[in-house]
Amino acid sequence: MASRKIIMDCDPGIDDAVAMCLAAAYPEEFEFLGITTVAGNQTIEKVTENALRLSSFWKIHAPVAKGAAVPVLREPLTAADVHGGNGMGGVEIPPSGETAAENAVLFIKELVDKLPEGEKVTLVPTGPLTNIALLLRVFPETAERIEEIVLMGGAICGGNITETGEFNIYEDPEAAAIVFDSGLPIVMCGLDATSKCGLKRETANRLAEEKGLASSTVGAMVQFYLNGPAYGGQPRASIHDASTFMYMLHPEIYKSRRMVVRVDCSEGLNRGMTVCDTRRKSNGRPSNTIVLTDADGEKFQEYLLEAVRRMDERMR
Repeated sequence: MASRKIIMDCDPGIDDAVAMCLAAAYPEEFEFLGITTVAGNQTIEKVTENALRLSSFWKIHAPVAKGAAVPVLREPLTAADVHGGNGMGGVEIPPSGETAAENAVLFIKELVDKLPEGEKVTLVPTGPLTNIALLLRVFPETAERIEEIVLMGGAICGGNITETGEFNIYEDPEAAAIVFDSGLPIVMCGLDATSKCGLKRETANRLAEEKGLASSTVGAMVQFYLNGPAYGGQPRASIHDASTFMYMLHPEIYKSRRMVVRVDCSEGLNRGMTVCDTRRKSNGRPSNTIVLTDADGEKFQEYLLEAVRRMDERMR
């Protein structure tokens, strides 16, 4: 079976970094065509630098393009308190390379145009959806070459930045609305599943002490998570973004349901909420989104550790 052609759109970010590690451990499954960046967990300058460093560090041989510095309508938020000043929990990754000349939207368009006839790409956004929305608006013809969008964001119930808003969607709900309304096949890896998928504190501590480069790096990053304001005192840190690639590798550990998903773009209390229509009929709207509703957290940790061990071997 041929590997999936991947363009990852990200805002590294500790969980983006671990997601890259997971994907890089399986080059036979994922062929990276490129990586694009978007402001989110940190400023566009920092997340772009992180993407350059991580792509080289994890041996992902793909160009990196700098994307949107701000959401469609608003000023950006950051999550420096969660991800640290450098966006990677203070873990230093060696510098490497330069970005592509094109901005992320044009970069993705050019990658899609170069695909052999009949082939399609999977987009994997793990940050705000600004770049993907702009792509679909400026170059709508690219939709025909997108096999699927497997994204981290949203929730059926609850949020992590507001009472009802998940960070990636809340950061740019107008962009998210464009993507969910596009009619493209989407897998929404939201908080209902991703909050159950992570690493336990004792596991992270053990990894941080190991000699393997991947193990020690992932362990140190997750330790920062666990000792910070988001997870301080908790026994496990969720690695939200990694569920995108984990779902593609091991869909059997997730429960899901096909739904219509709409995004609240109002200025009210529920701004950024993903409104998931759980009715059997949705007033004629296509149910184009597979929403992850639950996950086996023990299996997630088991498979993630397998990937980290594989990367230890690759990085020797």
